[in-house]
Amino acid sequence: MSACQRPEDQFNKGWMTRDVDVESPTGVPSDSTSVLPRESYLRFYPEGRLACYTRRGNYQLMDWELSADAQTIYVNRQALALPALQLSVYTIFPSSWSARLPGNDSVRLFKFSTVFSHPEHDLLHPNQNKWRFKSTHRLAEAELKAKVAGHMQYAADYFDIVVKREQGYFEPRFLNLPVRFYQGAMGVQRFSSTPMAWRNLFYDDTEALKALSYYQLAFRQLRYIPQEKQMLVGLQKSFEKMATFLNE
Repeated sequence: MSACQRPEDQFNKGWMTRDVDVESPTGVPSDSTSVLPRESYLRFYPEGRLACYTRRGNYQLMDWELSADAQTIYVNRQALALPALQLSVYTIFPSSWSARLPGNDSVRLFKFSTVFSHPEHDLLHPNQNKWRFKSTHRLAEAELKAKVAGHMQYAADYFDIVVKREQGYFEPRFLNLPVRFYQGAMGVQRFSSTPMAWRNLFYDDTEALKALSYYQLAFRQLRYIPQEKQMLVGLQKSFEKMATFLNE
């Protein structure tokens, strides 16, 4: 460790874990037979901020701190009405670390992950996820349009990461869009078919229905997916164009 590096700096990056569930009271994941995805993604930030894309597909913001002896990470889960999660650090390496939960002797593994990050993008940063936060009041038209534009830009940045990583595929569950993807095509879903996780982004169904009209408007303006050798490049350009259109 360099002289100017603080102990907590080694955690300030993105991690994937199948062994810890921040939305579980004990931190222990549900049974592996669950229909939920197995993994969660965590991004530790300086000054004690933690962003997490959870096993349930939720985006959560929490606080974290490292104990004075650098042996324990405390995750403040007040936003979830859960007690602080205590992770006793067992090992730490540049690309992985492990910890134990209270009352549980098994080692919980965290692996370095770039699913949501690239030198040009950090898709777990709060500024990239403003569209995820459900408002406590009905948004004005301009605010709602900006929320949809932010969602479109997030999708464009996600596809940009996928392309630059040469991943060759994408995972729609990370996007939470009211969109159905086909081989070489995509389209906005009818409101009755939209996922509840998407509807829950809005104050109520009336606002969600209005928001859906902005997705539809952007798709009509797009007209077609740009022809590219890689379909994923075409999708990235499509969502970039639609975000730009809604921001005009």
